[in-house]
This record gives sequence, structure tokens and C-alpha cells, in this order.
Amino acid sequence: MHDNTPSIRSKVATDLFWTQLKWTFWFVPIVLISYPVLTFFFAEVQELELTFLSFLFQPAKIYMLVLGIFSIFAFFPYYVKNGVTRKDYFTGSALAAAVLAVTIVLLSVIIMIILQLIGNWTAYSPGTEHLPFLQMSSKWVFPAVVVTCIILSYYIGGWMIALGFYRFGGWGVLLFILIGLLYLSAIDLLWEERPTLPVPDFLPAAAPTFSLGVSLICNLVLIIAGLFLLFRIIRRARIKLD
Repeated sequence: MHDNTPSIRSKVATDLFWTQLKWTFWFVPIVLISYPVLTFFFAEVQELELTFLSFLFQPAKIYMLVLGIFSIFAFFPYYVKNGVTRKDYFTGSALAAAVLAVTIVLLSVIIMIILQLIGNWTAYSPGTEHLPFLQMSSKWVFPAVVVTCIILSYYIGGWMIALGFYRFGGWGVLLFILIGLLYLSAIDLLWEERPTLPVPDFLPAAAPTFSLGVSLICNLVLIIAGLFLLFRIIRRARIKLD
């Protein structure tokens, strides 16, 4: 008998990617419009002289976090109720999230390059500085890789929080909110040396400075660990009836 599992996973991945890409085509232009507006009206933003990639970084983290949360409640029950196995949904969704993260960063890099070209030909002066932890010898390749890993991690973190609520409820919600916050704080500590989300008082609020290679490897390990945890939970999650 022919196994059509790969085609099912590919279809799930393609469907989820295009659905979320449609929302992204609203998200990126909104951030692009706010880029010169905030730079013009707020001196502290202007002084940073951030590139569009760096300016997009924080909004993209929140955007991917929200998408990760939404994915469980909107997509997971829909696909399973329509005969897609939990494994196929998980694989397709993870692939879609990874490709979406790459796409968002590529779009921001393309916009960043276009703005710099416009700056060369006109009086417009786009930002040329990256965030401190993105200050590397490479102008955009390594920063793009780093941002891709971080925003993908935020999608996984949102996925983790929502799945805990969907799978366990009750005290499980609080547990997985804590796990999700710790997971995202670990990502922030690796790169920004401080958590952007609140963490318990007994945990350190700062971390030693890591090299690019160590931070990247640790981030990839956390991505794999997060996906492994999600798969172990999602394979036993019961679909809630409407």
C-alpha cells in the first residue's frame, strides 16, 4: 500500500504557511509604515538609527508568539477532525513555522536593502545600525540567521503555552505558562543578555556574554528540545468537541 504521509505533511505545511503568510503581508507593511513615522516623531528611536531588520525584531517576536498560540486553537483541532494525524499536523506546522520565520527575515532584509538604495539616491537617510547583539562583521547574513532562530523560538514558545492550556487546563495552564516564559527568557538571555519577559525573582536577570557560535548552537538545541517536548504532548492531546 502506498504511504501518502509525506504528501499529507507537505499539504499541511503548505496550507499553514500560505495562511500565515497572508497575515504576514499585513504585519510587515504595518511595521514598515511605522518605521519612518516613529523615527521622525521620537528622538530616542531616531538616535538608535536602526536598520529595518533590527526595527522589525521586537514586533516580529510578539507576532510569532501570537501565531504560535493561535496555531493550537485554530489549526490543530481543525486538521485532526479532518483526519490528519497528530504527527502529520505537528510536522507540517513545524515546517510552516520555520519557513515563515525565514520568509519574514528575508522580506525585512530585502526592504532594508531597498531603503539603503533609496538613501543613496535621495535625501532620505535610513538607519544603518543593528541592535548591539546583532553587531557582527556580516552586515545582514548572520544577523538574518540569528533573527530567524529567535523568532522561530518565539513561535515555539507560543505553541508551548497554548498547548499546555489545550492539553491540560487548570494547573497545567500555569505550569506551561511558566515553562513557556522560562523557555523564551532563555532565548533572550542567550542573545540580549537579559529577559524581555518577566521571570521569577529567584532566577538571575542577567547572563554572561556568549560568543556567536555558542549562542547559535544553544538556540538550535533549545529549538529542537522545544519541538521534542511539543511532540510528546501533542501526540496525546485530545480534541475538544464543539
